[in-house]
Amino acid sequence: MYVAITGSGKARVIQFREDTRIPGTKKKKTRVVKTLGNYERMLTEDPDIIAKLKKEAARITKEQKLSRAPLSLQVPVADITLPEDVVPSYAFGHALVKQLWNHMALDEFFIQNCGKRNAQAVAQALYYLAAHRCASPTSIHAGASEQHRYAGIQPLGLDLFYDVLDVLADQKEALIGHLCTFFEKKTDRHSTEAYYDVTTYAFESTRWGELRMFGFSKDHKNNEVQVVMGLLLDNNGIPITYELFPGNTVDQSTLRKSVENLRNLYRLDRITVVADRGLNSGSNLEYLIGEGYDFVISYTLKRSPEAFKELVWQEEDWQDVVDPETGEVTFRSKIVRQNIEIKVPVAPEENKENKKRGRPRKYRTEEIPVNIHLTWSAKRAAKDRSDRERMIERLKKRLDKPYQLKAAIRRGCNQYLQMDLDSENWTIDEEKIQAAARYDGYYAVITNHLALGTEQVSTIYRGLWKIEESFRVLKTDLRARPVFVWTDDHIHGHFAICFISLCMLRYAQYILETQKNISVSAARIMEAIREPLVLVQGDFPNNIVTPTRITQTYLDLAETLKQPLLKSNMTLTQFRASTKLDLSVNLKK
Repeated sequence: MYVAITGSGKARVIQFREDTRIPGTKKKKTRVVKTLGNYERMLTEDPDIIAKLKKEAARITKEQKLSRAPLSLQVPVADITLPEDVVPSYAFGHALVKQLWNHMALDEFFIQNCGKRNAQAVAQALYYLAAHRCASPTSIHAGASEQHRYAGIQPLGLDLFYDVLDVLADQKEALIGHLCTFFEKKTDRHSTEAYYDVTTYAFESTRWGELRMFGFSKDHKNNEVQVVMGLLLDNNGIPITYELFPGNTVDQSTLRKSVENLRNLYRLDRITVVADRGLNSGSNLEYLIGEGYDFVISYTLKRSPEAFKELVWQEEDWQDVVDPETGEVTFRSKIVRQNIEIKVPVAPEENKENKKRGRPRKYRTEEIPVNIHLTWSAKRAAKDRSDRERMIERLKKRLDKPYQLKAAIRRGCNQYLQMDLDSENWTIDEEKIQAAARYDGYYAVITNHLALGTEQVSTIYRGLWKIEESFRVLKTDLRARPVFVWTDDHIHGHFAICFISLCMLRYAQYILETQKNISVSAARIMEAIREPLVLVQGDFPNNIVTPTRITQTYLDLAETLKQPLLKSNMTLTQFRASTKLDLSVNLKK
C-alpha cells in the first residue's frame, strides 16, 4: 500500500492505493483502497500530512503481511484412547445471530428492562436461547446441556434459562415495541398494511390450564391440549406482533385484539388487514369497518349466492389481456360492486331494548358495500385442471377399497364421489367434476377499500403466502411445537423466544434480498447458523483454529452484516476479531 496524489488543480485528492500483479502477465492492477480527502485542504491543515500518511501506509502494509504469513504449529501425534484426545471442535455459526442480536440492540433492551441484579447474565441467557433456537431447536433442558458445543458461550445454569422465560413473559409488549421501532428504521415497513392469520400449537399432554386447552387443532392433534396464536406480519414478511389465546378459542374471535395492538403500536387511524377467508366472519368485518379499517380477504366463488355467480359468467365488463403472438386470452379481470350481507352477533343490550316476545335474537343482518375483484388466468386454469385430474386418478384407485373412502367422505378427491353409505356402490360423480371445472382459473378477492384497483388488490393479497410460510417456519424449522414447558409464564416466554428468532431469520432474508439481491429460505439461513465448525489445535493460548463446514449463505450474510473475513487458519485473537466469539471461554482449563 502506498500514498498517491491524483487529479489536477484544486480537485487533487490523496488516496491509499495498492498494486497487484495480474496472474500470467507482467502487468499490474491498481486498486484504490481509500480516498482520504482533498490534497490542498489536508495540506493546509497539516503540512506534514504526506509523511504521516506514508508511515500509516507502511504500518498497514506490515500488518497485512503478518496476517498472511504462514502460522507454525507443532502438532503432536498420539494415540486416541479417550474422547478428550480428539482435536476439539466448536460450533460458531451463531456468530451471525450475535451480529443480528447486536444490530437489534437486544442486549441493551434486556439489560435495561429485566429488572434483575444479574441483568448481564439474563441477556446472555436470552441470546443463547435465541441462537440455539435458530441453529438446533430443542427443549430448554436439551439446549442448556449443549452449551459446551458453542464457541464463546459461558455456561449458565438450567434454572436461569427457565427464569428468563418469566422475564420474556413480563416484557413481551415492551419487546415488541422495541422491535417495531427497529424495523421501522431499518426496513421499508408499511405500517398501515398487515397480514393476519391464526394457527394452533400442541403440547404432548392432556393436562389443561388457562392457556392449554382442548380445541380444534389445525394439525389434527385432537387428543392433545393446545394454544392458539394470532400473528401479524408486515409487507416484508417480518413479524409485527402476536397474541396467544387459550386452545379452545375460535379463529374468528382472535383478530380484534391483534389489530388493536397494531393500532396502539403505531397510533394508526387506518389499517388494511389482509387475511384468509377463514377469518371472514360477520363480527370481524363489522369490527374492521366500524373502526374505519380496510380488509382484503379471499372470496369463495363456489359458495357465493347464485345471483352473484350469474354476474361472474356474464361477459360484459371483463378486461382481457391477450398474448400478441398467439392471440389467446391469458388473463381477465373484472370488478363487481356488491353489498354483502353479514351476520353480526347481537349484544344482550340490544335484545333488552327491543323487548320482543320469543327467543332473543343471536344475530342481526347488515349490508356492507364492497368491491369483489375477479380474476382469471390461463396459467391458474391449467394448474387447477391438472390438480383435479391427479385427484381423480387417486380416487379411481380407491374405488375398490370402500373402507378408505368412508374414512374421509368429504375430504380431498372424495368430493367427486357419488356415495351410497349403505352399499358398496361408489361411483365418480361426473356432474360435480364438470361443475368444479367451470371455476378453473378463477379467483376472487373482496375488499371494502373501494379505491383500490385489481392489480393493487392482487399484489396485496399475494403477500399472504408470507404468513403461511412463517407459521411453517415456526412449526417445522424453529420447532415451536410440541411445547415442552407447562406454566403460563413459561409458555409465553417460549413463544417470545420463537418470535425473536423468527424476526431475526426474516430480517436476515430481508437484508440479503435488498442489499445483495439474494433470495434464500429460512431453512438455508438456519443451516448457515448450524453447520460451521472451528477445529482447535495446539496448546492454549497458542492455539491455531481452522474454520470448516461454512456455507455460501454464511459468507453472504456475514458480508452483509459487515463481519470481518475469516481466514483458513487463524489465531484465537484473529478468530475473536472476525466473529466476536471468545474461544478462550471454551479452552481455559
